[in-house]
Amino acid sequence: MPPLHRGYTLIEILIVLTILGGLVAIASLIYSEYRIKASETVAQEDLRQAYTSAVNFFNDSPRSVLTRGDLDKYGFRSSPRTEIRVVDGRLDRLLLVARSTHPGSRVFMVEGPVSVLAGGKDPLGPVDGPGGSGHSSSSPGAPEGTQDKTVAGAWIQPLNKSGRDRCNEKAKTELIEAFGAAQKFFQADPGGSITKDILINFGYRPSGEVNLWVINGAQATLELSATFNIPGASNFKIDSAGAIREG
Repeated sequence: MPPLHRGYTLIEILIVLTILGGLVAIASLIYSEYRIKASETVAQEDLRQAYTSAVNFFNDSPRSVLTRGDLDKYGFRSSPRTEIRVVDGRLDRLLLVARSTHPGSRVFMVEGPVSVLAGGKDPLGPVDGPGGSGHSSSSPGAPEGTQDKTVAGAWIQPLNKSGRDRCNEKAKTELIEAFGAAQKFFQADPGGSITKDILINFGYRPSGEVNLWVINGAQATLELSATFNIPGASNFKIDSAGAIREG
């Protein structure tokens, strides 16, 4: 007569389920990290291509200021889940940033000054990793975690404090410009209340890189707010007296 199977106890079942749950969690974490790495590699490659378009732009117009639209005019095509922003479009102060919209991805930057002798070639070389060309882009002289530099000052690297400060400065500059437009409106209509459209009508030119809000549109209690459009950027506010504060 075959032996009777005693079955599993509740504790044994819970142990098995706990082990399975742990394995699933580990697998999910590994997959998530891979997705983040892959999305960051795509963002870096897009930033590399944007920089190449910027070099081509400055080859033709070295005294002009680069805009996001100029990158498109010079052949740049962003991946669907990558955002490229022009923080500073001057040749000697160029700063581009890129981020993937995939949650958890880092922001990357590349800054000038730009050499206008690159001749339209990719001045930064290929990217290694998921979505890249498979060729190593490390350089013995490069800071850890950066990409190959073949144009003076042109490193692709995670956004550092200096780059973040420049993003914040752009937000403050745009906030001041919006405040100036508000003052022009109040001179024409002291009892009126501003909106973002009114600011634009009175000379404010949104860059597309900064999120600006009208918190209170009355002259006596005016309050505007601005944040550069990247994760972790500081928020700035300006009041009716023109005083700027963070927070």
